[in-house]
Amino acid sequence: MKKIVLSSIVTMGLVVAANADVTVKSNAAVLKFSGEHRLTFTDSDKKDANGFDKDGNGKFSIDRTYLQVKAYLPEDPKSYARVTLDVKDEDGTYKTYLKYSYLYLSNILPHTGVEMGQVHKPWVDYEEHYGFKEQAVYGVYTDKLHVTSSADRGINFKTKLANFSSEIGVFQGEGYKNVPDYADKGLSVDARLTYHFFGTKNKKEYFNISVAGANNSKHNEINATTDTYGDKTWSLVHAVYKNDQFLIAGQYLNISKDLVDVNTDDKGDGYSINGDLYFGKTTLFARYDEFERDRDNQKQKKTIGGVAYKYNKNVTFALSSIKLEKTDTPDENKVQALAWIKW
Repeated sequence: MKKIVLSSIVTMGLVVAANADVTVKSNAAVLKFSGEHRLTFTDSDKKDANGFDKDGNGKFSIDRTYLQVKAYLPEDPKSYARVTLDVKDEDGTYKTYLKYSYLYLSNILPHTGVEMGQVHKPWVDYEEHYGFKEQAVYGVYTDKLHVTSSADRGINFKTKLANFSSEIGVFQGEGYKNVPDYADKGLSVDARLTYHFFGTKNKKEYFNISVAGANNSKHNEINATTDTYGDKTWSLVHAVYKNDQFLIAGQYLNISKDLVDVNTDDKGDGYSINGDLYFGKTTLFARYDEFERDRDNQKQKKTIGGVAYKYNKNVTFALSSIKLEKTDTPDENKVQALAWIKW
């Protein structure tokens, strides 16, 4: 074992618990531990089934907790095995999911690595890093619409060139949290293709245009009240520009689903735009979403705005206002205070 990299928090916890010298053994060349915590206070005018305020008096939540370890392989320092646990606060009940559990092999093909196991899906992680960076405040557009998931069982090929990146993979198709009746009946082929005008290594200023989509065979209806399933196809186009002063991004999404047990196909489309303004450690952010489903004429709008302050490289505070409008449910307005910790 050449080197072990432990976070100071984990090391202190081990020493205190053991009250003695601690020996950690591994067949990996390097172990990297990390974590993420999202602590929120939300005030909302949302009503419950009886018409009472659900969160009207304020609600504290440990929204998400991620614990992660990467074990780098001795023979190839760029390849590793990764495990990430996702603990989600669901109205005071904590549920633990296995979000990632995969082997990553670098350069298995020219300029291409591969993830095998429960892996990243091609789109959500990209948008979180390049498009809408306040995902702790509110998830990205396609994720919140349940169009695609951030992780799934399968295989994902990741290519990176000087001005081009892509992810292409085959997946189970139902996401890492959803295990419906038809989870083993069909597969999903997903892809993202991105052109980086200023280069893939430039993170301070970039102008990227992406296309992404999937063909998901026998996809189960996300809505828990029905067992409707069918072949789902979705596609989007996304553009983003960022420099030291601001970020602006937008996307258009189209989705169709050939339902097997109803007479009308499920189709929909919509768009999302978002922007950031940077003032040193302070970021002002805003986002507007629309989406409409043809089958039931359901239309929804989301308006998000707020301010984030980077206290240090590990801690960010944010205050936001979120308005949700749907044609079939009452509007919801909420204010959220967030502490976002990464270590």
